[in-house]
Amino acid sequence: MVSFSTGYPDSSIAAPRSKFRHPPRDATRTSIGHRPCLSMPLPVSKISSTPRERATPRTSSTLSNSSSMFTNDLPTRRRFQINPTMIRLLLQRPDLPGRIRDAREVLLEKFQLIQWYNKQMSRRTRRGWISMAVVVLVAAAGAFTGPVLRTDAPTRLRADIVIPARPTSLQLETPTPPLAGIVIPRRPTLLQLDVLTLRETYRLPSLEICVIRADSVVDVAVGGVRKAGGTAAVTSQDLFHLGSMTKAMTATMLSTLVQEGKLSWSMTMTQAFPAIASTMDPRYKNVTLEQLVTHTSGLAGYTTDPEWASIPPFTGTPAQQRQAFARMLLTSPPAGRAGVYRYSNAGYAVAAAIAERVTGKTWEQLMQQRVFGPLKIRAAYGWPLLSGDDEPWGHRIKNGVVTPHNPSDNYRVPTVLAPAGDVSMSILDYSVFARLHLAGLENIDGSVLSAAGIQRLHQPVLAYSCGWHEELIDGVPTSWHRGTCDTFDTFVLLQPSRDIGVIVFTNADGDNTAANALFAEMPKLAGLYARR
Repeated sequence: MVSFSTGYPDSSIAAPRSKFRHPPRDATRTSIGHRPCLSMPLPVSKISSTPRERATPRTSSTLSNSSSMFTNDLPTRRRFQINPTMIRLLLQRPDLPGRIRDAREVLLEKFQLIQWYNKQMSRRTRRGWISMAVVVLVAAAGAFTGPVLRTDAPTRLRADIVIPARPTSLQLETPTPPLAGIVIPRRPTLLQLDVLTLRETYRLPSLEICVIRADSVVDVAVGGVRKAGGTAAVTSQDLFHLGSMTKAMTATMLSTLVQEGKLSWSMTMTQAFPAIASTMDPRYKNVTLEQLVTHTSGLAGYTTDPEWASIPPFTGTPAQQRQAFARMLLTSPPAGRAGVYRYSNAGYAVAAAIAERVTGKTWEQLMQQRVFGPLKIRAAYGWPLLSGDDEPWGHRIKNGVVTPHNPSDNYRVPTVLAPAGDVSMSILDYSVFARLHLAGLENIDGSVLSAAGIQRLHQPVLAYSCGWHEELIDGVPTSWHRGTCDTFDTFVLLQPSRDIGVIVFTNADGDNTAANALFAEMPKLAGLYARR
């Protein structure tokens, strides 16, 4: 509620506060638009009867109760517009002079109030417009002084500025070639991590693992060096000595001759060597070719150093030496009864001598013509270093110490026992041979042998078939073999029901703990890759 009070200039008594919200006691107040006005009747005022009293302005008691300012304080130079209707009403009164004076006083006071009201409204209006103008200016400043977003490149540029063309989707998919000399290593696979862990755990100079299916190589991982203490890294093309894993290759070659009718698995020793039938030990006469390659012939094993040292220094070609070795064995007493399992390298030496006598070719020639050539794989005979200086060395592990084997010493597989374990081959080349057998076991014919011929090789006689151990591993039918000659160690495992095979090569031997760990890892890898 708006109110204010002021004092009278000619009186020491303070004027009462006026309340503009309520009209004077004897008058009613109405609102016409924005301007307040009075409506009749007006209150009766005392008017002096003498000229002096009439000449002196007096304040009406009515006005003193309803106004807030003395009339003499009003500026006389201002002229106000007065409603004509109100003047006409005033002129109709009988006491016109006194009434006009009182009305003038009332009108001046009310117009003073109207003027103050209009001024207050004007100030509020100006403040509103000023506030609105400030808001507009601030908004405009923010809009015009902020960053200008561009959707297109400017049309006019300096001459030395070149805007590259937007790359196409094909360009985005093409990787940027790395800088010369910088090799970005790939993320290691599970098999590579396995190779690294096994090699470091058992301090192996190198280790290679290959996983195969009947129709392809699934994965291969290599790690390590060719020689302990050296820096030359092994590759998947390096030769490793296969040892006794050569036996399955010799048996495969014999099976091709059986398939052609040149040999028979039931061929006896008297039929194979008629020239020495009369001098042959009677216990060997009915021993068959199959018994020779399944370790049930009764021949001595020739698996130890003393047995190797007992072999006479035969002369002549390798084929002639093997003929002489077979004649020596068959004319000597057997090491055991035929039909009993006894692992024997000598049995494969005699079987190879039979093939050489029937065909007139050496075992090496037969292997190349009937196995390695058709499979298009590279093989070497003897230690890998005999084929070149850039091949892995063999190592012996004794009491945790790894010692490289110098191939120039006298330690090597005797020539007469080569068909039992003296072939060297890379892991990728050997995988081709292993896949031939895995496919045959899955009833798939191969380029060297039919599926039936392969399956015949894997029919066990007691605990061993023709170059393979046959047994259940974790409930899965498995064909496997190990090859070692004290300097290299190799393994192969085939599980045709899973269509999976695992091959492991390392260039060290002598630590049975490491060998057992490597072999135990193979069924795990087979199961892992079979589920993929």
